[in-house]
Amino acid sequence: MDLSHNEGKIKIGMEAAISLILMAGVPVFIKFTSANPLTIGLFRLSVATILIGLFLRPVKNDRPLSKSMIFPLIIIGVLFSIHWITYFLSIKKATASIGILGASTYGIHLIFLGWALRKDKPGIFDFTALVLAMFGTYLVVPEFSFSNNATVGILLAVFSGFCFALLPILHQKYHFIPERIRIFGQFFFAWIIFMFFIPWTDWRLVPTDWWSLLYLAIPGTFIAHSLWVRVTTKLSTTVSSVIFYLLIPMTMLISYFWLKEPMPNPKILGACLIVIGNLLSFYRRLKR
Repeated sequence: MDLSHNEGKIKIGMEAAISLILMAGVPVFIKFTSANPLTIGLFRLSVATILIGLFLRPVKNDRPLSKSMIFPLIIIGVLFSIHWITYFLSIKKATASIGILGASTYGIHLIFLGWALRKDKPGIFDFTALVLAMFGTYLVVPEFSFSNNATVGILLAVFSGFCFALLPILHQKYHFIPERIRIFGQFFFAWIIFMFFIPWTDWRLVPTDWWSLLYLAIPGTFIAHSLWVRVTTKLSTTVSSVIFYLLIPMTMLISYFWLKEPMPNPKILGACLIVIGNLLSFYRRLKR
């Protein structure tokens, strides 16, 4: 029994590591390609939905799809589409690292969503985390102004992080829906939302754009997000939130070396404060 339990933990750890490595390159490829956010989203979802339909076979004792599952799957899919649209726009407006930093407020959102949905009142660590994250955001953005792309980008990314924080809560709430159906539903209903934006997509792309889209669709979506749904369903929101922060240094390093994105000291300090703030809040939750 102990051997089986340890093997299960190793498997989840490997799935989390693979998912994070693949997701770290996603903001960089989004910034690198000249495809617009709606084109990126529609291509990624079209390819990933087809692959999930082909490869995620039902397993023994899986419940069949029923009417009671449809509404939760629609909610998950709509939230996922909003998360993607705002995240892609934030990266295009600003930079890959600002996009991931804004989305990393995911952990802060989880704290206050827990307060609203589960009556888990925040403590001093949580409010300290919020102050640190806000000050870190101030350092990351050179000048707060709606005419400033960095400001607009990080605000979009913060909202994207809020939508992203709702997803593990919903996946755990609706865990009675088989995992393969939840994964497929998340992509399929998000794909339906993106289909409404077809008139605003642009497919006049060069070969490097298509290679970027293929990375974003297969490793960055089909593999990474399928694994992430498995990981966040099985791990607590606290643990999944902490490991999510490994994306920040990974993405910033790739952006610095590949996109030549400037990394001034205030930006690095701001990123550190955002991460430290979140880890403080998780420390309080772990103690409880």
